[in-house]
Amino acid sequence: MASRSKLDKELLKGTGISFKQIFSGKWRRYFSWQNFIDPFFVVLGFFQSLGILIRFRPHVIFSKGGYVSLPVVMAAFLLRQKIILHESDSRMGMANRIASKLASTVCVAFPNLLKKGNKYRMTGNPIRPEIATGSANKGYKITGFKKGLPVLLVWGGSQGAAEINEMIADDFANFTHAFQIIHITGKGKSIEKKSANYVHFSYLNEELKHIYAITDLVIGRAGANSLYELAYLQKPNIIIPLSNTDQLSNARYFEERGAGIVYKDTDRLFDLAYDLWQNNALQEEMKKSLNQISGGGANQEIVKIILDL
Repeated sequence: MASRSKLDKELLKGTGISFKQIFSGKWRRYFSWQNFIDPFFVVLGFFQSLGILIRFRPHVIFSKGGYVSLPVVMAAFLLRQKIILHESDSRMGMANRIASKLASTVCVAFPNLLKKGNKYRMTGNPIRPEIATGSANKGYKITGFKKGLPVLLVWGGSQGAAEINEMIADDFANFTHAFQIIHITGKGKSIEKKSANYVHFSYLNEELKHIYAITDLVIGRAGANSLYELAYLQKPNIIIPLSNTDQLSNARYFEERGAGIVYKDTDRLFDLAYDLWQNNALQEEMKKSLNQISGGGANQEIVKIILDL
């Protein structure tokens, strides 16, 4: 099941996966009038989920968490169905904290969330295997770039990040002199800069695997799924986590293990990227650390847990 957002629908389009969209609500940790309205959407989503589960009669519910999953998990618990929960981040969100009480098994990607007993399982984050099947030739064709100058991928998550976009714009001449830049800006957040060594996209989905194939360095946010993709692909990276979010603890986990460099307000982003590119030894050490974090077996481990229930 998915939320009624256009992004969820866009992500699932063309995958061949049948899905149902339900109403959902989220609790914001700041004042918003939507906090008074969204509980009604949760209740509505619960009854929608209940009807869908009664008709579909699944053997197991697998939830990746997030506010849209809570009504589904609550409905599944009422129907006494087996629930497997997966937490991607190093800090469990509110929806998953509630859902974890109802789940049969809780899979985690970061060891700090492990608890005593058999309920919690360390699996890592599942990765789309196809991200490693990209074609460099197609990547160069998509971007119009040429071999020679290093390729820097910059992104701020699925919605983009104005903060990161501004840092690229402010040092645009230096960035485009040292790198060929692929910039995923987010919808409506492009910067008014042009160069033969710069190309921007609002969003990438199917083409991303080809972009990865030509990427040498990455600058991006600290969403757990994105970080684990970089770990799987062993891409040296600079992490700019959103403040006061679970991204901070995700970023610290990677930095403490030598698997990424966390940007600080006193840093100059271009200097970090250029120095990392010039330091081959550091890149190789980072790749080794990324490989150790990835493990590569999360998909199989989660499938085994599902089949064993």
